[in-house]
Amino acid sequence: MTVRYGIIGCGQIAQAHAASLRFLADDGLARLVAAADPDSEGLERVARISGGIERRYTDGRALIADPDVDAVVVVTPTRFHRDLVLAVADAGKPLFTEKPLAPSFAAVVEIVNALAASGIPAQVGFQSRFHPILRYVHQAVAEHRYGAPMGYLIRDDQFWPTGGVVEGHTTWRSRAAEAGGGALLEHSIHSCDIACWLFGPVKRVHGVTRNVFGYDVEDTAALTVEHASGVVGTLLTIFNGVFDREERRLEVFFERGAIEATTDFLVGAPEDGLLVKGATGPAERVDCDELRRATFAADGLDPDRKFFVYQYLAHRAFVQSLDEGSSPSPGCTDALEAHRMVEAGYRSAARGTPVDVDDL
Repeated sequence: MTVRYGIIGCGQIAQAHAASLRFLADDGLARLVAAADPDSEGLERVARISGGIERRYTDGRALIADPDVDAVVVVTPTRFHRDLVLAVADAGKPLFTEKPLAPSFAAVVEIVNALAASGIPAQVGFQSRFHPILRYVHQAVAEHRYGAPMGYLIRDDQFWPTGGVVEGHTTWRSRAAEAGGGALLEHSIHSCDIACWLFGPVKRVHGVTRNVFGYDVEDTAALTVEHASGVVGTLLTIFNGVFDREERRLEVFFERGAIEATTDFLVGAPEDGLLVKGATGPAERVDCDELRRATFAADGLDPDRKFFVYQYLAHRAFVQSLDEGSSPSPGCTDALEAHRMVEAGYRSAARGTPVDVDDL
């Protein structure tokens, strides 16, 4: 089965998806046959990266209606997600959509309900789940390798992805009407997904936000989180002015051990690190290059592949789920849990009191 993809949105993120789809084409699993964007230069870049596109559209709805497109990828700016995702649901085609699902929580709930009602296979772009280091942490948590998990710390920082800070960058992420939120929603929803993936649904959040750079979305957010499982944690997320800075640090504390994991959004980045400490003996520094090679070899990948591997693995999982008739993962219900954590953080910051997720 070779899935014929159409991609809506041809910006920077779309280029990473196009490159990963080219790898899938080499594997005979999928082929990018159509792209839509009003920007002809963006269309040309995506076409070049993917190795050529047969159909080009300026309107995403025309691509959705194309009978030769089997599955649709939505990678537009966030404000366009709702209408496009609902159109894909109406068309009954499988969907792969980037995060966040929408700028507002109300629109997120509408999207999730519509996708559930449509029954279409839908996967959300939480590609961090495919990072070898985070998969290692997930396995350790799932099997209680060091006893029950007790708590965690996540520190997430990145250079401000807006033209006012980084020359040549798009500016929509610094405007609330278009992005819906700043560092917490636009960037650290990945970390919120990781927290829910590791420790289960969130029960209660206390949040604080700041706007140091003066935009109308936050560049600083700090959350204290209680999970229904009993695990507690904190998340600090920052958009700063340190160019090329992009790092996530995760510390997990167990009954009889601890794990410190540092990752970038590129596999094999210099920031990658993994330190494991059991109840006794010295801490062990895991060789991340060896972990990557072993993980990728088990996945049937080139052990030394680094670039666009997140998107590749996410799309490969999506295509395999279509072939098997199984539910794609991470799906829209996973996305809803991450969005609930974000929304509770925003409401808590506005009110100055903790917010129960069940009250959203």
